[in-house]
Amino acid sequence: PGNRDPPGSPPPGADEAEARRERLDRASRAMGALLLRGYRMLGSCCPECGTILLQDKERRLLCVSCQEPAGGHGTGGGERG
Repeated sequence: PGNRDPPGSPPPGADEAEARRERLDRASRAMGALLLRGYRMLGSCCPECGTILLQDKERRLLCVSCQEPAGGHGTGGGERG
């Protein structure tokens, strides 16, 4: 009575939580692969999505979640020492 969900169905919001978990897993795998290729993990985050930024050997910034150079987000293009 009062519960319209069929027995065994996921709780409300479970789909969003699962989608978020999948996005985080994808970002973590991408970061790991780039770190193995010589990228550096920085102490700053993407202003668009909040993901930790990576930097390549040419000092270009990359956000693995947005999949584009972070300089396009207005972070200054990676001129960090």
